[in-house]
Amino acid sequence: MELRQSLLLCLVYALFLVFGGVVFMYLEYEVNVTEPYEWTKLKAFALSEEAPKDEDELIALATWLPRKCAEVTNATIQSLIAKGSQPDAVEEAEHLCPHLHQVDVKYMMSFIESLYFSMTVITTIGYGYHSPVTTSGRVVCMIYAVIGIPLTGILLAWTSDFFGEQLFKLFKAKLDAKKQQSKMIIALFTFIYIAIGFVVFIFIPAVIFMVIEDWSYLTGIYYAFITLTTIGFGDLTTGTQVEGWPLYAYHICVILWIVIGLGYWVMVANFITKALKSKRLQSSVLRSAEEMKKLMQQMGIKNHDPRFLRQHSKATLNFMLQLSNIIAVQGGVENGSLGDDATDSPSTSSPPTSPTSPLGIPGISALFGPGMNRAAPFSQLIGPLSRRVVRQRLAGWCSHMYLCGAVF
Repeated sequence: MELRQSLLLCLVYALFLVFGGVVFMYLEYEVNVTEPYEWTKLKAFALSEEAPKDEDELIALATWLPRKCAEVTNATIQSLIAKGSQPDAVEEAEHLCPHLHQVDVKYMMSFIESLYFSMTVITTIGYGYHSPVTTSGRVVCMIYAVIGIPLTGILLAWTSDFFGEQLFKLFKAKLDAKKQQSKMIIALFTFIYIAIGFVVFIFIPAVIFMVIEDWSYLTGIYYAFITLTTIGFGDLTTGTQVEGWPLYAYHICVILWIVIGLGYWVMVANFITKALKSKRLQSSVLRSAEEMKKLMQQMGIKNHDPRFLRQHSKATLNFMLQLSNIIAVQGGVENGSLGDDATDSPSTSSPPTSPTSPLGIPGISALFGPGMNRAAPFSQLIGPLSRRVVRQRLAGWCSHMYLCGAVF
């Protein structure tokens, strides 16, 4: 991924977190209505269609209202105690006397708490000490998670690929090919990377949590481990001992710590996968190279170092393709077909003189040196092997020629 794309991904992720913080802050709220008990009772009488059962209590409430709010008129009071629903009178009384009916909207999360909650949703940590309670908040939370979890996966994949590639290059640069295939070496490097991760992302942050949150050191280690493994019980939370702008800075640092820490553990897993794949690939290439070396010795090329494959890989590939074609042509001429049913018995017919014969292959003596005689019969070239076996082996080995050149 290019630098511009990487920066764009980080910017999109940050904006997505901020968007979640704003949305959940305004969706998760509760409404508190405060009003005197007497007004609640009088309003219930005024909005009821039925006649009051206790007229004395209604009269007492009617005399209480002007003492509580002098702005209310006698006409409004009469309407409130009149028979039948009087919503207009209730609205007028609350307009004249706002203290009779006060509505307080309390947001359950501040912006930084909502931002922190958004991070726990899309990283699947889910502490649980904050959760949506309104219907709209729960619906938006599901939609937000559907989009945010894959976005987090993309970000973690990018960070793990970037840092994992750097570590894998270091692994390849410090060790030769033989050591890279050792399971013990792979296990040792993995242990080193995990140890570094524990120190940087668990042991050192635990000290910070111990100082800021007033936890024990073991509690800080426990919280860091439970968080970065995305278990997220929610029994411990950060920011309980901090207020004001330090809380904003502290929570932002915790969010960065979580995202980078998760990326590190994914990077370790990515390194193990790459190392094991590299080991299997090298083992496969080495086996193919050994088989090819044996075949070349059987073909009479015994005194030539196979390192020429690395230097002349393209020429070697062309030669093997021509050689496979020659075997197929001679098998078809001698046996009457080009199929796999050709036998190894010698033919009594004279070999054809065609441009595809071994005598006409250009560049073979230059490729292999003077050890290859152009006038040598083809039977000496392939030795005791059957044409069918050689054709089958060459077809598979041609696809590995460049890999073999890299190994040799």
